[in-house]
Amino acid sequence: MLIPATVALLLQAQAILPLESGAWWEFREISREKVGALWSATETVTRFIMRGAGQSRHLHQEGGVDPSPGPVEWGAGWIRLGPWTGEEPLPLPLAPGAAGPGLAPGLEGWRVEDEETLVVPAGEFHALRCALRTPEQESLLWIAPGVGVIRETRGAPGEPPDLERSLLRWSGAAAEAGRARASDSKLSARSSSARRRRRTEHGTSTQ
Repeated sequence: MLIPATVALLLQAQAILPLESGAWWEFREISREKVGALWSATETVTRFIMRGAGQSRHLHQEGGVDPSPGPVEWGAGWIRLGPWTGEEPLPLPLAPGAAGPGLAPGLEGWRVEDEETLVVPAGEFHALRCALRTPEQESLLWIAPGVGVIRETRGAPGEPPDLERSLLRWSGAAAEAGRARASDSKLSARSSSARRRRRTEHGTSTQ
């Protein structure tokens, strides 16, 4: 049986992204490599799918230049999102100025730097910009509450990112579109039924 503290942590995790098995996110992925003074880029599509339940959830990755599935784990004050965060945790709950605990004394995990409105192929989202910065590398995640990661970049400071992902579509939006189509279909059916009744009533009144 879940205790209240465990329920609170689960709700905080669910506020970041859907945790149900089968939830998915599809990204346009651009991978860049510098050879001498020139950059080359490879564009592909990659998909992340939530698998498992309870504390045995993980994100499975399909496609992409270097697929790297990983576990989804959380505890008091932190959460890891498998291939998106790596070993360093995000703070839980997410809030501007908050930072996840570091893996060693004197270090911190991901920090929530700011709130932004971001436009990606999947649409416009209100997101939290989270960063893990070192002198050698900057990793940035834009996380829309209730949706998950909508944009990701990794690379050396001052250089074009080695890896860039932008959300193309996700299961929550697909489900909403399906519900909208079903609702439109029901409305259309009711409208057709009403028109048939009116024609029937009109035909009876003229006899």
